[in-house]
Amino acid sequence: MEGIKKALATYAISDLHGQYNMFLKLLEKVEFSDKDELYMLGDAIDRGPDGIKILKHVMNAKNMHFLLGNHEFMMLNGVAPDGSATVDYGKLPGKDSVLWVFRNGGNKTYFKYKLLKKDERIELLTWLRSCPLSTKVTVNGTTYILTHSFFKEDKIDVPYGEIDYQTAWDIVWQSPFRWDVYMDNKEYTTYEPWIFIIGHVPTCHADEAEGWRPLGIYLEDNIIDIDGCCAHYDNNDKYYKGGILLRLDDLKAFTITFDELEKRG
Repeated sequence: MEGIKKALATYAISDLHGQYNMFLKLLEKVEFSDKDELYMLGDAIDRGPDGIKILKHVMNAKNMHFLLGNHEFMMLNGVAPDGSATVDYGKLPGKDSVLWVFRNGGNKTYFKYKLLKKDERIELLTWLRSCPLSTKVTVNGTTYILTHSFFKEDKIDVPYGEIDYQTAWDIVWQSPFRWDVYMDNKEYTTYEPWIFIIGHVPTCHADEAEGWRPLGIYLEDNIIDIDGCCAHYDNNDKYYKGGILLRLDDLKAFTITFDELEKRG
């Protein structure tokens, strides 16, 4: 994926968590075309209803690129590698199956996954294993590292299938904005002037001292968080949670809250 992008515009999005309609409306909002490029920084699945639809959309689009997040990581380490599927959620064979299905909303994804034909499941798993965890792109002279959360320089643009479990775990789980799997900002700032675009932690929670904030990016040092918190919302917070689509050409963020999505129909 590395290289100078010659697209009309280059976008990044993350943590849609099954909100396929949100994804489509954001693409519509920026008039996304086949001349543009889009990078999705993981966590397309789980909690929301249509994660499989999002994955298949990106997989089949020539100008869209996928980077695995911790939820796709859990999925790949939860389901059977050969594409077989059991109706008993408690009998999924992978080491992360319980964590995925019963604790992180993977049940909604697995329900749709097991409805696919076996060859479709194999195609999806093969594609996901071919996707990297992070990539480097240059837009208008600025170098961006796109990743779900953390990164390792020697693993940039390396397919997930070629990375060992623990290294992949470190990359998709650790964050400068999580106390429980914390990674110091210095691990990012040492690479300045590179700019890191990440997700994983919702922007409304990235700086807890700030409390409530309107939907938008969160910037700290050379790190830009674009997780708009599609994972969890209700009637009380639907006004400031939703999707964030960031245009790398000028770092302009386009947003749609769940409240706006309801009104758009």
